[in-house]
Amino acid sequence: MAAAITARLHGLDVVLVEKEPWFGGTTAVSGGWCWVPGSPPARAAGVEDSPDAALTYLLGETGNRGYRARIEAYLDEAPRMVAFFEEKTAVKFLASPQFPDYHSDAPGAGRGRSIVTAPFDARLLGEFRTTLRPPLAQTTLLGLNIGSGTELTHFFNATRSWRSGLYVIRRIARHAVEVGRYGRGVSLANGNALAARLLKSAVDAAVELHLRSRVIALRQEQGRVVGAQLEGDAGAFEVRAKYGVVLACGGFSRDEALLRRLFPHVRAGAPHASPAAEGRARSALRE
Repeated sequence: MAAAITARLHGLDVVLVEKEPWFGGTTAVSGGWCWVPGSPPARAAGVEDSPDAALTYLLGETGNRGYRARIEAYLDEAPRMVAFFEEKTAVKFLASPQFPDYHSDAPGAGRGRSIVTAPFDARLLGEFRTTLRPPLAQTTLLGLNIGSGTELTHFFNATRSWRSGLYVIRRIARHAVEVGRYGRGVSLANGNALAARLLKSAVDAAVELHLRSRVIALRQEQGRVVGAQLEGDAGAFEVRAKYGVVLACGGFSRDEALLRRLFPHVRAGAPHASPAAEGRARSALRE
């Protein structure tokens, strides 16, 4: 969706095809955090950081495997990406000034580099509200999508603080009303909010959207991909692409044949747990 929105906002006609019955993929069941040193939300919150420190941290985390040019490109472009989406779309982030890097004792580690998606009211999606993938049951309380950060802290402290307890009671009551009225909670947080904000942005930008439509084959002419053959509820159809086709299949963690071929622990009979959406990449590499 990010690629589709960006292309559309730069004047291209875009078709977004999703083979699942919902939009959002694995993003919709994720934590909704992005690691972006020097992001606009972090700077606005007074987080002090330096590209050199972030570079040192990432070089250490990647084991100095020759990724320096890519890392430098990421550190340069990622803050611009956040600024672009916050200025041009419905995507918004919140700073987390005290959130540390995971390996906080590593050289170059810092705080406030992680930003989280701002909560979102699913009612703003209108008729597309029912096309958004719901969050995982394991990460909700009776379907209530608890936001990372302050809201989660209230839930942890509900039995130790009257203020937190009152917050939790009100939040659960509001969720019950939402479920009764809309069939699911509409106060979204974390990755569900990020997927919803991207979907809202795609709708606002007039991206052509297709659900339950899978890629059958890529069309090639003279060694160049020029489109894709697809199959949806209404049958087969083809899309011609003047500038290109973006494949965003989410990896192959649901493809049992590839897992057995590539991972010894799977060949030995051990399970391979994955939070990826069920339909992700069963045929990603084949398609």
